[in-house]
Amino acid sequence: MKALHEFDRETINRLLEEEGWDQPLPEVRRVRLSAGQQVLFWGLRLYVLVMVIVVVWAFVHGAAG
Repeated sequence: MKALHEFDRETINRLLEEEGWDQPLPEVRRVRLSAGQQVLFWGLRLYVLVMVIVVVWAFVHGAAG
């Protein structure tokens, strides 16, 4: 595989233009979540918190015994 400096500058510029890499990225906006989606995400956060507590509890009891 060639390194970047081994390619011709014109070839690189042509590739950038063909692929559209020289164009600015589209604006990123926040997405409004429905109430059901928000509840689902809060449930997922709660689930992760409970799993972290279980892992810490198991580690503490495993290390002590």
